[in-house]
Amino acid sequence: MEYMGTKEAAEKWGYTPSTITKWCRDGIIKDAEHDDKGSPWRIPINTECPRKIKQKRK
Repeated sequence: MEYMGTKEAAEKWGYTPSTITKWCRDGIIKDAEHDDKGSPWRIPINTECPRKIKQKRK
């Protein structure tokens, strides 16, 4: 299975990496996983955004 990190998910969905990290930590992104405290989050590449995708500002 292919994964993306919080930075890639943030760019894809239009949120900040810190928001994506919080969602992972709070269980909002159901399939996200990580090994230990401080390790990067792994989000399956096909995971859909749990919130409305923000449109990029021009």
